[in-house]
Amino acid sequence: MKMNLTKWSKRNVTVSAFLIIMAIAIYNWFVTPHAHYLMAAQKYQQTIDSLNNKNKILNNDIRIRRKKLDNLKKEFEQEKQSFFDIEQAKTFLSNLQITAQQNGCLVENIRFMPANNVTDRKRENTIIHQYQSDLTLSGDYGSIVKFINVIQNRPEKVWVESINFGTKNTANGDLGCDLKLSIYTLKVMERIENVSNKK
Repeated sequence: MKMNLTKWSKRNVTVSAFLIIMAIAIYNWFVTPHAHYLMAAQKYQQTIDSLNNKNKILNNDIRIRRKKLDNLKKEFEQEKQSFFDIEQAKTFLSNLQITAQQNGCLVENIRFMPANNVTDRKRENTIIHQYQSDLTLSGDYGSIVKFINVIQNRPEKVWVESINFGTKNTANGDLGCDLKLSIYTLKVMERIENVSNKK
């Protein structure tokens, strides 16, 4: 009887050991890879979520910066309209006498000053010049005011720096008027780093 028990015990131990080994093998073959896969999938999802959040933040930042840039461009375009370009300035100044005559004024004297550079050092890529002219006109008050309104009624700004009226000894009672006018030209220079070399 003792011998049968020992055989049975050895057989049970062997079977139990075999079952344990099989369970470990099955666990290693099936459960462990799935566990690693689930952990990897979880880390992958966390990484994707983190990248998505960063992407949203960057896109939002880009959108805000683009909006600011668009606003600055609009402001610049509005400011730019108040300046003459070189050709417009030449045309405007050369037509002052004709414009005065068309509005009932006689230009007795006109003098143009040399261009004055007023470029801001902070804006190295822009060149601003001031052009001034002194005019001595004669005509009735309404004609002189009309002339001033006409030259100022344009997108580019014309500054009346000074104006002096005086009476003239004429039969029709014309006024004399000394005017100092200023206009500004704007030229925006391309920066070298903004220009792409095309070959």
